[in-house]
Amino acid sequence: MKKNKSIKRKFPKILLIVGVVLMLFLLFQKNLTAFAEKFVQTSEPVAIQTPIIFVPGTNGTVNRFNGLIKTLDSKADVLKVTVATDGTVSSKGKLTSSTEHPMIVIAFKDSSDKTLPVQGKWYQLALSYIQKKYSFETYNYLGHSNGGLVITSYLEEFQQSEDPKLAKLITSGTPYNDTSEKYNEAVTSFTQLKETSDLLKGYLKNLENIPDAIKMLNIAGEVDDTASDNIVPVQSVFSGRYIYQERVAEYQEVLIQGENTSHSELVENQEIVLLLKDFFWQN
Repeated sequence: MKKNKSIKRKFPKILLIVGVVLMLFLLFQKNLTAFAEKFVQTSEPVAIQTPIIFVPGTNGTVNRFNGLIKTLDSKADVLKVTVATDGTVSSKGKLTSSTEHPMIVIAFKDSSDKTLPVQGKWYQLALSYIQKKYSFETYNYLGHSNGGLVITSYLEEFQQSEDPKLAKLITSGTPYNDTSEKYNEAVTSFTQLKETSDLLKGYLKNLENIPDAIKMLNIAGEVDDTASDNIVPVQSVFSGRYIYQERVAEYQEVLIQGENTSHSELVENQEIVLLLKDFFWQN
């Protein structure tokens, strides 16, 4: 009998211990949930005005347009976005709703020529990433060199219905017909190409996917009457007409001559800076 009484005395203590453990577990779970919620974005994306998205060419980084952006608007908010080869996206900087001219630079960890076929997809991943943080319905785009091919690839192959819409497009020094003399004559005015490169043939396959509301300015540089910016022939740049001229709402070509017209200098050429301001912000 004494043994049975001893068991009855210990039973309430076991219940008490179980109750304490359960309370501690629930308290721990509540604190863990609160801790996790601090790292989950619960706020709505910040609404911003129409941004300019900049994309550089081969081996260009998010710092490629620092000088140009400072010249355009030294007070502008700037978001710099980098896409890794596995598709992960990271960023530095932030945008605010009060900024008149928000600017976004998108670059790729590997922007070599060999990754050009997938850079349009990486660009789309960057857009999706940005939209989780910022809200805008339309944007303008400046692509230097292969940056012009990136947006072309995106529009033809990778654009999604939920993506913001491209309103105004400027490409500068873009080698639409490759860079070889095999395909391009040393001329600034022409009615037909010397030869159509495989690169251009690829972009001519999906023209129907290019939105027809876009307004476009296609800029070429010429150094010392060479019909080239020392890397990309003028004829190659203006071959963009075969892709865009009959597809978009407005297409213009501009030839920049004189000082600071070599390929790398085009992004800070003062004549181009004025064109950018007028085309993106005044019309």
